[in-house]
Amino acid sequence: MPVTTEITKPITIDRPMVLIPIEEYQELLFEAGHLKTAGLDKEIAAARKRFKNGKAVDWKTLRDEIG
Repeated sequence: MPVTTEITKPITIDRPMVLIPIEEYQELLFEAGHLKTAGLDKEIAAARKRFKNGKAVDWKTLRDEIG
């Protein structure tokens, strides 16, 4: 769905600019971690709570799972 914005004052470009479609911009924001995702926010909150309660994975276990 196209996004439209009313421009109320002139736009002046005084340096190099790159124009990309809004969908690509939103994807870049998401990949950079700048857009909220409900599921991820819940996972992070739960992980913080587990850590606060002393429930953490030791380094050796984590390394073995990753490696």
